[in-house]
Amino acid sequence: MTAKIKSKMVLDDDVTARGIDVDTSGTIVTLTGVVRSADERDRAVRLARETKGVTKVVDKLRVRES
Repeated sequence: MTAKIKSKMVLDDDVTARGIDVDTSGTIVTLTGVVRSADERDRAVRLARETKGVTKVVDKLRVRES
């Protein structure tokens, strides 16, 4: 499941995948790291949530301060 989510992020134009760590425990996914904007965080969470088999996404992403 982790690989599926990372692949989605790599292919998405709005998400910088290298700044996001994906950890999967059963059907729960935790996202950590630093993103450029709240929109990027929302998109990353949505991509994870839409992945088949995911029941919960724990968002620990931080938005980089300018």
